[in-house]
Amino acid sequence: MKKDVPFVWDKACHNAFESIRKYLANPPILGAPMAGKPLILYIAAQKCSLRALLAQENEENKEKTLYYLSQTLTGPN
Repeated sequence: MKKDVPFVWDKACHNAFESIRKYLANPPILGAPMAGKPLILYIAAQKCSLRALLAQENEENKEKTLYYLSQTLTGPN
């Protein structure tokens, strides 16, 4: 938003907002791990954030997310 620029909220904006709102209100269902199958761990570490995803291949040999996390890091105050 900029000063002296009118704010326009049209139908397309409303539809996009509703789509995002519905997705965030109903996050994807994560699976439970299957005993005896290997786990896959992805890790991404940057200076100011950490991310991790734990996955496992399902019966159809498709990778299914079991757990994920994201953390913003802050430096000393």
